[in-house]
Amino acid sequence: MNVVIFVRVSKQSQDFERQIHDLRLYAERQGWTVLQIISEKISGTKKNVERHGINDLLLLARSGIIKKVLVTEISRLGRRTSEVLTVIEELSEFGVSVYAQNYNLETLTPQGKRNPIAALLFTFLAEFARLERETLVERIHSGLEQARRKGKILGRPKGTSEETEVVLKKYSGAVGLLKKGYSVRKVAKIHGISPTTVAKVKKRIMME
Repeated sequence: MNVVIFVRVSKQSQDFERQIHDLRLYAERQGWTVLQIISEKISGTKKNVERHGINDLLLLARSGIIKKVLVTEISRLGRRTSEVLTVIEELSEFGVSVYAQNYNLETLTPQGKRNPIAALLFTFLAEFARLERETLVERIHSGLEQARRKGKILGRPKGTSEETEVVLKKYSGAVGLLKKGYSVRKVAKIHGISPTTVAKVKKRIMME
């Protein structure tokens, strides 16, 4: 049986290797063939039309070459209840079952019929993920507002920056060219960094 592993993280700094490892191991135990691994680094609050991974997944489902989608948890499909349920509904119409590893549940039975228990639980979990996200955002805003009321300065204090030595080491290539007399624009083009950054590096060189 051909299956797809679908993984998602919200931030570029995060990775999905653990998700892939766990789902691949499960597929091997079941004797399933992992036809493709679809990964996304995008907020789950985005609409389906904005997510290339979801679009690729639905395209595979329409082709009829996959029978299951494996996710570690239903929130990997998204954190907008309506969007998640829409994806599950479309996959079901194409005879593709969604397997959520954390609850060991599938949206379709072995006979290809809809699983009412999974439908109810996944609806609840999708809604819970949405509320969890909203609560987190509200807490962040509340915390920031409280800090402002207490007169705290948020963000980097004015006038502070990286130490000169750190900056020069970080952009050592640009430093070398600047010392040779290359222009700011030329150095920026060669190293693929902004002229503003190069100008700051040049200023640091003069401060040595």
